[in-house]
Amino acid sequence: MKHILCFGDSNSWGWDADSYDLPTGIVKRMPYEVRWPGLAQKLLGSEYRIIENTLNARTLVWDDPYQPHRLGLASLEETLDANAPLDLVILQLGANELKQMFNLSARKISRGLDKLILTAQQEYYGYPAPQVLVIAPAPVSPDIGKCMFGHDFGPQAYEKSLEFSYLYKQAAASRSCAFIDCAPLKFTLNPRDGLHYSREDHTKLGNAVADKIRELLG
Repeated sequence: MKHILCFGDSNSWGWDADSYDLPTGIVKRMPYEVRWPGLAQKLLGSEYRIIENTLNARTLVWDDPYQPHRLGLASLEETLDANAPLDLVILQLGANELKQMFNLSARKISRGLDKLILTAQQEYYGYPAPQVLVIAPAPVSPDIGKCMFGHDFGPQAYEKSLEFSYLYKQAAASRSCAFIDCAPLKFTLNPRDGLHYSREDHTKLGNAVADKIRELLG
C-alpha cells in the first residue's frame, strides 16, 4: 500500500462557501467523497491511502494573529513524524498569505513554500524521504475585493495569485518535486467569496491528483 499525506488549507479541507453563515462563522465541510482528497482516494482504490491533514486558514511560515495555531511549518514536521513512512507528501498552501495584513509578494509566498518542501523531504526513522507533489492554488476571483472576505484579501490578491503558476512551478523544479497547476483546470470558484473551490473544482482537482499519483507511484 502507498501512503500519501495531503497537507493543505481550507481548499483541501472542503470549505463549503454556500453554507457559511457570516454572523456565527459556522461553515459546513463538503463530504469526504466530494472534496478532492476523498475523490482521489476513491479513484485510486485500496492500494493507496490518502491521509488528510488539512486546516482552515493554515499558512506557510507566517503567523496569523487572529487565527492562531495555523502555522504550516510548525506542524508539518510533527505530522510527517506521526505518519511515517510516507511515499508521497502533497502540499497545497499559500492562498491565505494573500491577505492584506501580511503584505507579501507572490515571490515571498513561494519562498515560504520552499521551506515546507525542504521539511517534507526529510527522512524519518531510516525510511527513505517521500516524494513531494506541489499544487499551485487556483487564482482567486478578480472580484475578490468585492466578495465576502474582500476586507481580508483586497483587490490586489488576484494579481498576486496569478503568479503562483510560475513561481510554484519554479520552486517545485528547484527541489525535484512533482507539480500540478490549478490555473489550467479553469476553476469556477464559489462566487460568494471568490476564494474557495466549488464542487466541480474539487472534481477537476481530484482527477488530476489521482492521475499524477499513479504516474509517480505506479
